[in-house]
Amino acid sequence: MYACPNLFDSEIQVNRKVRRALSRYLGGLIKYSGKKNCTVIAQASDLSHDSVYEFFDHATDNKSILQAFLNNTISSLPLNTGVWYINIDETLIEKMFAKNIEGASKNWSGVYNKALNGLSIVAAVITNGKITIPITFKTWYSEKDYPDKHETRIELAKQLIIEITKTHTNIIFLMDGGFSSEGMLRFCATHKVRYCMRFHSNKKVVIKGLESQLRNHECIKVSSKRIGRVVNGFYKGIPVRLLAFKRTRKNDVVKIVYLVTSEELSPKKLIRLYKQRWGIEKFYRTSKQHIGLEDCQARSALKQEAHIFAVFVIYAFLQIQKINYKAKNPERILHKIRGPKPGRLLDQFETFCEVL
Repeated sequence: MYACPNLFDSEIQVNRKVRRALSRYLGGLIKYSGKKNCTVIAQASDLSHDSVYEFFDHATDNKSILQAFLNNTISSLPLNTGVWYINIDETLIEKMFAKNIEGASKNWSGVYNKALNGLSIVAAVITNGKITIPITFKTWYSEKDYPDKHETRIELAKQLIIEITKTHTNIIFLMDGGFSSEGMLRFCATHKVRYCMRFHSNKKVVIKGLESQLRNHECIKVSSKRIGRVVNGFYKGIPVRLLAFKRTRKNDVVKIVYLVTSEELSPKKLIRLYKQRWGIEKFYRTSKQHIGLEDCQARSALKQEAHIFAVFVIYAFLQIQKINYKAKNPERILHKIRGPKPGRLLDQFETFCEVL
């Protein structure tokens, strides 16, 4: 069983008006399927549009309250039991038909394999493979459209790591290949950050005194009898541990995947370690398909961020109840709450957000 703090358990003082607006908005996100905008939530809740939109009138307060809840939730996890990891990854929050949202710009979508209009965030979640709780995120701004606010996604990831390691030490960070730059690896070495990241095969590394593209080094090639192979080397003068392993795709085509890591583990354990990244992919999928991560059409970046935090909190609540009710996934909990007989789950949610 995992304890779920109530939404307003932090030391932040919240007046009745803000509490009511926040609980109404969260209620709309969790109770109703389909597009989740203020009009739909208001109609489904038999409320006025203005009473639901009131959530955005207190966007600054709501961001602080929701972040405080996530902090409390993570503090309540049994982090001293088992092995926990922190995943950092970016995602595109599509805003295909909204041209006037602050922060929105053309971003590459791997799903559609083309550039789409939307917001891009770099988020962090903590997981032990069974439960995944969002920690926080940072919004990425395009250099072309917002030169005064632009920072690279790698810089945003570094900021997240610095913030998180203030309270969570000696934990392993997992990231995909887009973050395994020279700057990030040097940052991790300097700050003694434990990590495991995807690594591109065309990068030049030095192994046993020979410099070549990673995929051309004979000493890291994987034989048919091995699941993977680990070697020590250098990238841009940075000591690294490199892993090559075989991954079989759906069409039975075998691909060689490369990782770079700080961990001195066997190939089998490193492969198992990197698979923990799947938690953040499932988080993004569920948040977009079922909780309305992409639905908010507010024009200001502040209001968009308040909405994103609201989605994060709903996901955290669903994850805790998934464990407590021994459900297969958080979607099962969500469908139960939205069903004709939600029972104790709906009562627990209303207690959680102190419905007034």
